[in-house]
Amino acid sequence: MAVLLVDRQRNEVIMATIPTGRFVWFDYVSNEGRKAQAFFGELFGWKTKDAPMSGGRSYTMIAVGDATIGGYTEPPPAKTYWLAYLQVASARETAAKVESLGGTVVKPPFAIGDLATMALVVDPLGAAFALWQPNQVQDSGDYTGTDGAWIWNELYSEDPDRSVAFYKAIGGFDVETIKMGGGGPGPDRYEILKSDGKGRAGIMKMPGMPPHWMPYVKVANTDATVDRAKKLGADVKNVETVPGIGRLAVFLDPQGAPLGILQPQPM
Repeated sequence: MAVLLVDRQRNEVIMATIPTGRFVWFDYVSNEGRKAQAFFGELFGWKTKDAPMSGGRSYTMIAVGDATIGGYTEPPPAKTYWLAYLQVASARETAAKVESLGGTVVKPPFAIGDLATMALVVDPLGAAFALWQPNQVQDSGDYTGTDGAWIWNELYSEDPDRSVAFYKAIGGFDVETIKMGGGGPGPDRYEILKSDGKGRAGIMKMPGMPPHWMPYVKVANTDATVDRAKKLGADVKNVETVPGIGRLAVFLDPQGAPLGILQPQPM
């Protein structure tokens, strides 16, 4: 979908296509934002940067070097989790499609100043995420390869086939299926959502676990980061080496929100 966007560097209005099918932002949703900022500051060296909002309020963003990659925000509901933002060409059209496919629009599309239009939605299996339609030329949302920044996003689903069909329909993703070990309690396949030939996220079956999106942070040393996370009060659930991918871990932070870390395998 071609739209009118404002290129701030050139100070001109141009016709451009919003890059869709990628996750461009992650909010930490919690009533204890200060505690989270302290935890992640110690763990990843994340800094904070405040952005003014209407009504005298401010929004605290997560900064890695000169880049901002996410933020801290409060519920409702009173639940702690990471909220993934999916970039779309039209938040209104995509929100309507979410509903038509069995999902729920929790907060209809609304303007974020002159930055964007966004909506809060839930997929048909119960995983929450946000739709983000920018008004200005922005980065594409590609993973940067920087330590402390996002490197992946993963959906736990009780019905991967239904989840894949849903996200293909609303995000325009291509899908690659990776066969896994099988024969045990773990998943037998892993679905990779792709756009522009690049992997953007994965979907896997996790019986008995509530459906949710979970981002991964790139780290230089997974084991050292796990040790530091434990000392800071995290509950580490899994540490493993995945051939061809790298060494990863999943933990619950002190407030109970799941997060992944990944030390990529050297090329």
